[in-house]
Amino acid sequence: MPEKFDLIVRAVILDKDKILLCRKKEEDYYFFPGGHIEFAEKAELAIARELLEEIGTQPGKVNYIGTVENLILEADKKIHEINLVFEAKILEKEIKSAEDHLNFYWIEVAKLKQEKILPGALKEGVIKWIKDRRCFWGSQNL
Repeated sequence: MPEKFDLIVRAVILDKDKILLCRKKEEDYYFFPGGHIEFAEKAELAIARELLEEIGTQPGKVNYIGTVENLILEADKKIHEINLVFEAKILEKEIKSAEDHLNFYWIEVAKLKQEKILPGALKEGVIKWIKDRRCFWGSQNL
């Protein structure tokens, strides 16, 4: 079974009582905007690049808020990913996807627990961070 290691950046973008999530058009779950860090790219620059690629805007400021380790079994492949999570501030509130395969949604923070958001450990870390604004660490196994 092939194995893969991914280093990912994720953005937590809040607007009052809402948070920005995305979903692949063919999937039934949400995830936080972001993507892969390229070789020799700093994480802060990667989150800015990913947001520009996904929603056509760059954040004004990013702040590291936590990390989640996630192990996934997907189509006979083992994936080990590390998600570096940043709070990001954007001026644009009318979000339009710059990528054909993604849709973006403003979800009420109060409804986060009920939504299917992957990885689950990242969802729990963000919910905790919203309450206490303390850096978090999470881990999720296969």
